[in-house]
Amino acid sequence: MANVILVIDMLRGFYNIGNLANPRMGDIIPNVKNLLERMTANGWKVYFLADNHEPDDLEFQMFPPHCVVGTKEIEVVDELKQFVAYNNYIPKTRYSGFYNTNLEEILRQENPKKVIVAGVCTDICVLHTIADLPRVDQNHQIIVPKNCVETYDAPDHPAGEINRWAFAHIENVLGAQVVEKQEEI
Repeated sequence: MANVILVIDMLRGFYNIGNLANPRMGDIIPNVKNLLERMTANGWKVYFLADNHEPDDLEFQMFPPHCVVGTKEIEVVDELKQFVAYNNYIPKTRYSGFYNTNLEEILRQENPKKVIVAGVCTDICVLHTIADLPRVDQNHQIIVPKNCVETYDAPDHPAGEINRWAFAHIENVLGAQVVEKQEEI
């Protein structure tokens, strides 16, 4: 039994290349790296949940094409690549890391007491994955460090307001523990 960190969409296609590149991700990369260094040294397991879309994916009706299979956009950002192994990169095609993946099976095998969730976007893939975590085990503790998650900023999507709403929802509706900084864990 190992505790688990889920790193969601910390990919080049959400950071520095492509239609959904988000410079705000740069603010959390050092924090996520520090979290992974500290926790893996204490035996925590890391799983990367990674958007991987086919060129004709239906999601492209809502968002511009991004993280298309076979492109550099599906690569984990350089700063975190040292934590990627052959068996901890989980391609996903929807917001939740559970949809049509083996994440549920992995978590049932790991049987973690604690699950830390980090990555992007706070209000989309992070939130939807957290919402589905209780289907594995309603007794594990879900922890979300604010300085390890982020969303994008756009005229109709003010990042600060969206993050505040998402953190409140994650804590008050989904029952996760939201902490200010990863160092508090």
